[in-house]
Amino acid sequence: MASWMERKKMMTETNPIFKRTSVRQWTNEPVSDEQILNILKAGMQAPSAMNSQPWQFIVITNPELKKQLSEISPYSHFAANAPVLLAVICRKENTCPPYNAIDMGICIENMLLEVTAQNLGAVCLGVAPLKDRMESMANLLKLDESVEPYALIPVGHPARESKVVERFDESRITWIR
Repeated sequence: MASWMERKKMMTETNPIFKRTSVRQWTNEPVSDEQILNILKAGMQAPSAMNSQPWQFIVITNPELKKQLSEISPYSHFAANAPVLLAVICRKENTCPPYNAIDMGICIENMLLEVTAQNLGAVCLGVAPLKDRMESMANLLKLDESVEPYALIPVGHPARESKVVERFDESRITWIR
């Protein structure tokens, strides 16, 4: 039987959960349509309340639109340099709207894990619930009233290797037995 250290090493080297980091710099190497579709498939594979599947996506490679979208937040300027921006959109009308925020978060994390599994890099840029960002994104993407912007995910090949920081903190765990 492998020791805890051996199991931990195997787990962190192979499991995208333990390798995922936020990437904000990319090379100019394009991201293939197949890679993008795999990321979107991973997002759509997420569980959702009453199978509501509130997500929809817009894939953006247009340089001018990427630049405009990168300006909707003071923290997203670098997104203009990503080969691809994935706009994550929430359909307001679905079978269980009270759980949209949870469902969208699960969807996005699935997408980020697939990004990592493909040796790509990304970061989730929150748009919702900030009204000014949501309005800017909705206007730029010409969204109708049935949907609302949720997040932007710039994706590309990382410009450098990211150092993964272990975040496990046993002091945050309470056991009730």
